[in-house]
Amino acid sequence: MKKWAIVPLLVSQVAWAGNSMLEISQRCQPLSAHEKALYSNDFRWGFDLPGMMQKFTEIYDSEKRLPRRAYWDAQKNVLKLPYDEFRGGDIEINENFVQSIARHIERAFEAKYIDAVFFPDMGHSHLLIPQQLMTDKYDKYPVQQMSLMYQDMFKDSQVEVLYHTAEQLKALDDNGQVLNDEHIKWRHHTRNIVGLINPTTDLKVLQNPQSKANTVGEVPGYYWWGAGFNLSAQKEGCFEYRHNGRVYYFDLSMYDLEPDPNTRSQDGGY
Repeated sequence: MKKWAIVPLLVSQVAWAGNSMLEISQRCQPLSAHEKALYSNDFRWGFDLPGMMQKFTEIYDSEKRLPRRAYWDAQKNVLKLPYDEFRGGDIEINENFVQSIARHIERAFEAKYIDAVFFPDMGHSHLLIPQQLMTDKYDKYPVQQMSLMYQDMFKDSQVEVLYHTAEQLKALDDNGQVLNDEHIKWRHHTRNIVGLINPTTDLKVLQNPQSKANTVGEVPGYYWWGAGFNLSAQKEGCFEYRHNGRVYYFDLSMYDLEPDPNTRSQDGGY
């Protein structure tokens, strides 16, 4: 039987600045034909911390952004996440949702739960939906209305977002033991962070002692919705977060990174 631990944190300043719909509408333009996409090939597994941070700076300052990222629909005056047409088409998201994600990022930095916002660290999410809420509401959406389901989920203050952090950060030695480094131990211990879709939310930490990587999957009392959103920081990103007195920008997408078919990966494969 799995044993889950929840670690409460203290509330800090709300992430409001910079993410009003007016600011987003001016910054978050649709994808251009010449925009460069970010690929899974751009990363590798087993980064040490200096290497991961060097890669973060490289990606942040590059021209590469999340493909099929959120954009401002000027005709309808709404913010959208691209999504499959046969599942209902693009998903409308609001300021409250963006502020909540920015809050998650800023709080994670404050608590030293993350070192960077991109795939090798804090770059993807899953959704935790209270089981009764899933039964009563979200189970009733047909496949062709999944975009509406996400639209409602992303407005729902009962839905929680779980991030698996330190995704490609090397935390274990060849024997499967956590490296003898205090920061790496902390990152391993806190790699499952959870926050409500609420701009004033705090974060909590879940543990899975049965997993060598401390990876939390299904959580008692919740329906595990694996297909969340992805996030990645980049200098021209649509949304902002603040860290160490500096403003950073990031993008959101419903699609996982894919390999660039024309480029060898950093692991030597394709």
